Amino acid sequence: MSKKFYISLTVIAAFLTIIMLACSGPDKPADTADSTAEQTIIDQPDTVLFWTVDDYNKTKSQVYKDTIEVTDPKSVVNGINSIYPDIHLEYIKQSNDTVYATIDSAFTFTNDMGSSGASEYLSTVVVNLTTLKNVNYVNLDFPEGSHASPGVFSKNAFEKYKEKDAQ
Repeated sequence: MSKKFYISLTVIAAFLTIIMLACSGPDKPADTADSTAEQTIIDQPDTVLFWTVDDYNKTKSQVYKDTIEVTDPKSVVNGINSIYPDIHLEYIKQSNDTVYATIDSAFTFTNDMGSSGASEYLSTVVVNLTTLKNVNYVNLDFPEGSHASPGVFSKNAFEKYKEKDAQ
């Protein structure tokens, strides 16, 4: 079977996982009429993937609409790790408009996926993390390989990716 088939299958699996996680949260108690103060609690999802990315065609398809303004990069890292389980992206910190992360199992990413696979992974990481408000750069640290090198990746590098309807 083709690589495109496996990528499509992975995207579908990730989308279904996100939907199942979003729908399986605990029920919230009903508001009581005698409460003295109104309190609103908004839970951040722990796994978010905003976009699936087709690096070859320079397109992105939205799989999650940010209706509660997700602000935690760890949620996005979890979403990326859910569709790339063989590559472990680890969130380090956020400083100003830059998210710092490392890839501890980089051999698969830098050598086994080929140039196009590594490029698609990088674009998926950067496009999703820079969807967060006030994130313009992603600083990725990992051992250099045949198909990818560590560095700082800018949101601007992916501005020309066209939005495509998810199918």
